[in-house]
Amino acid sequence: MLEGLKVVEYATYVAAPGAAGIMTDWGADVIKVEPPTGDPIRLFFSSLGVESDLNPIFEMDNRGKRGIVLDTTKAEGRDALLRLIDRADIFLTNVRPGGLKRAGLDPDTVMQRCPKLIYATLTGYGLEGPDADRPGMDAAAFWARSGLAAMFRRKGGEPVQLRTALGDHVASLAIVAGVLAAVH
Repeated sequence: MLEGLKVVEYATYVAAPGAAGIMTDWGADVIKVEPPTGDPIRLFFSSLGVESDLNPIFEMDNRGKRGIVLDTTKAEGRDALLRLIDRADIFLTNVRPGGLKRAGLDPDTVMQRCPKLIYATLTGYGLEGPDADRPGMDAAAFWARSGLAAMFRRKGGEPVQLRTALGDHVASLAIVAGVLAAVH
């Protein structure tokens, strides 16, 4: 369905990579850009003390992608990323707005360079306002700040353990829907 579409993913953890994983499933050519230290979700099991060469958490949302390591804190890495974006139809990121601006990868700058590009950005708290540069992790941005966590507890009871990454994967589907609307 998406054969011929080229996607550059500059994202970590779950929500944006999950969206790119769906697009890969549907035939898009996705290049995942990671920093020299790798996507932090690669360390999920080791952070729990589990020694394993397998990481289904990372593999689930990054299946079928090609990958490249670029140090975008250096001019050479940033320029290499921009050259990838020059040849892409879609740029997907969840880097916080301040970081994108400092790197010269913010929507205004990139769209001036590539006016036909679909620029898809995901944040936990929007592109403007006092919380724009806060990290938008699933438990805080989706469950707690939305009030959903409170809705799942018994009346007067303690909060319940929530399924990790459920909100991230809901966001993944919403990103894909938005990107497909822009493609259409």
